Amino acid sequence: MTASKHSALEDIHTKVALSNRVRAAVSSPILIPPANVYLRDGRSATIYAFVRSEDETEIEVCTSSTERQIIPAEHVDNIVRVLANLLNREIEGGQTYPQEHPLTFDEFKNYWFAAFTAVMVLDSPTGSPETFTFEDADDRVLGTFYTKPNYPGICGGICNGGLLVSEKTRGQGVGKILGKQYVEWAPKLGYTGSIFNLVFETNIASQRIWDSLGFEKVGRVKKVAWVKGHEDNGPVDAIIYGMTFKID
Repeated sequence: MTASKHSALEDIHTKVALSNRVRAAVSSPILIPPANVYLRDGRSATIYAFVRSEDETEIEVCTSSTERQIIPAEHVDNIVRVLANLLNREIEGGQTYPQEHPLTFDEFKNYWFAAFTAVMVLDSPTGSPETFTFEDADDRVLGTFYTKPNYPGICGGICNGGLLVSEKTRGQGVGKILGKQYVEWAPKLGYTGSIFNLVFETNIASQRIWDSLGFEKVGRVKKVAWVKGHEDNGPVDAIIYGMTFKID
């Protein structure tokens, strides 16, 4: 295991003056230790932070507050495949994401793993240490979110994210657990606030998560999306959610 000396966020932010807090965070290694969480049924899971390697060719996982481990490409592919299929099912459902057509494997990987990605994994029943092979990713990957700047340049301190929950574990509180982790980890990446640009008014589950975590409804986009199952009513509105993080 080796600690990387590069932040994947550094290349995403335009090279202009950011706030001192954001600049310090994005120019330092991202080292966020795994978070241990529990589902409603008592099973334990772990949320891991994934980032791009220094040369952008590999994906690393933060194994502690001081180390990152490179994951072999074939093992990364197990995770990407499961998550890509999950997003594509959401896209095909036509009720939560704005994309109209499924993404290819590479398109998803570049979209979801562009900067910082969290993946929630069901802990091994044997309690053995994680090896990050994820050969059983289909059964153990519970959900994910990504975090990246919502705006370029001097406004890059406001982040945006996307969240996915496996159908197999819905009803276990996974969405709220991931949302809470997003709020906790985003400030550690140097962000001062977050915006979710398009939460369809028909997506009650997402609204409940962001409402419960203290996000504010800061705007509304009128008649923006033809959501499947609601076509008879015409295009639906989207709510814009925002939060200013509490930073010590």
